Amino acid sequence: MNHTEFRNTFFKLPKADVHSHLHLAGSQKRFFEKYPNANLTFPKTYDGLTGMIDFIYGHLNTIMVKGEDVINFMEIAIESAIDDNVTLLEASVDLNLARFFDDSIERVIEITKTLKDKYKSDIDFKPDLGVNKDLEIEKVYTNGLKCLESGAFHGVDLYGQEVGKDLNPFVKFYDIAKDMGLKTKVHIGEFSDTESIEHTINLLAPDELQHGIRAVESEKTVALIRDNNIRLNICPTSNVMLGAVDSLKAHPIRQLLDNNIKVCINTDDLILFNANVTDEFVKLFETGLFTSDELDRIRLNAF
Repeated sequence: MNHTEFRNTFFKLPKADVHSHLHLAGSQKRFFEKYPNANLTFPKTYDGLTGMIDFIYGHLNTIMVKGEDVINFMEIAIESAIDDNVTLLEASVDLNLARFFDDSIERVIEITKTLKDKYKSDIDFKPDLGVNKDLEIEKVYTNGLKCLESGAFHGVDLYGQEVGKDLNPFVKFYDIAKDMGLKTKVHIGEFSDTESIEHTINLLAPDELQHGIRAVESEKTVALIRDNNIRLNICPTSNVMLGAVDSLKAHPIRQLLDNNIKVCINTDDLILFNANVTDEFVKLFETGLFTSDELDRIRLNAF
């Protein structure tokens, strides 16, 4: 199978994106169609997480300034997934988006439910509640619990800077989410070390890790992930553009799969990294890291 045949085949296949941040998950094409006068140039690379955050707040958030814009960004994200024949979308709705709606978490819940209903015939949209590690813990246990109790969310995703963050305040929140039957995810191990991955697993017992790629640096960490049947939701282009890995050819996903770790391929922030799920698979195929059959197995892992 040549590259063109591979792209055509994988484009037609149903795919899942289970590591995505909804208000950042629209394609650049749909973004510029919605905001044709936006004076915005997306970088080819970012200087780590800090550089990405600086771009979001210093540039992208000059466009996303009102609640109406947040809804636009969310809608183009879901439509972009549909464009790529993504049939399952687990994307996080950030808890702090309430700030765009006069701090009304009820409005965020309402919007999430409306989007699920609006697109239900086109895609299985299962929103996660996105929680930044830097958010005031009081809001996590007030607004966050309202979100969990609303029935609008299918999971919880904890993210933000990975190094030097105390996760103990989130233990009870994750216990509550699990008691409600919600899926639990944590961002860890893209930039942080294997010790942080092990600590996170032992403390929060997540179902899935967002990234987790540095696990390959320790056989003990790999074994802990495998023994707990934790899936790694990996975003290769994001890892490269943020400098977590040097290149796709050097990406540790091959080692992870060879160590019987369940991995899947995702976009992270499509608007920032400009690679949809099909693009991610094509890039990995072009590197020669995987056969088409292996990539199809990885595709199915996401379901």
